[in-house]
Amino acid sequence: MSAIKNESILKLALIFAIIAFAIVSKNTLLITIVFCVSILAVMFVNRHDINIVYLCAGFILIKIIERAIFVFAIEPGFSDVYTDETKSTVWLGAAMFTTHFIADLMLFYMVLLRAPFTRARLAARNKPVDKVRLYKAEVAFASLFSVFMFIDLLALAENFIRHLDEIGFSVEIAQLFSHWNWVFYHYLELKSFLTGCAFMLLWSMSTEIAREQYHRQFELNA
Repeated sequence: MSAIKNESILKLALIFAIIAFAIVSKNTLLITIVFCVSILAVMFVNRHDINIVYLCAGFILIKIIERAIFVFAIEPGFSDVYTDETKSTVWLGAAMFTTHFIADLMLFYMVLLRAPFTRARLAARNKPVDKVRLYKAEVAFASLFSVFMFIDLLALAENFIRHLDEIGFSVEIAQLFSHWNWVFYHYLELKSFLTGCAFMLLWSMSTEIAREQYHRQFELNA
């Protein structure tokens, strides 16, 4: 058992190091690649655990939808803003942060409803539901995605506050808040750090340590 725990800890340490490197690099493409590969790796390693497979599938599906909105709607719709730096970015920012918020809201409810959905789907196919479990890490996921949404809303609010003159306020009032850009300039770092925490939780669910903790709590509650 000690060897298994040590191996699990080493796996978590390795994944943490890789994700930390991707975040520190601030390379969005690298971050996306590392996180997608991490999700697929978790799914493959735990392909016999329907709980983790469904959770990972939910992550991938929502992230694909989010990326598709950016590629096929936001980027073409605001192409003039991307190419002309003199144009206002207020509505581009609003579209981006709103999309991120909706995606994080979907992730929040996906985590909360994953277990009931899995049970219902298996029951509809006349398959046993005894292997459907609610991991303790999923409760942490819900809390983490609440923080995600809070950051999104802060960024969205700051986006409008920074451009008050474009939504009907006087130039004098707008100038008082034009320097409010802290969340805007740290948004990538904040979301990358939180995403790293999410993947650490996801990987922790696939370790023997997490499984053992769950079973102990389940037996105590029983």
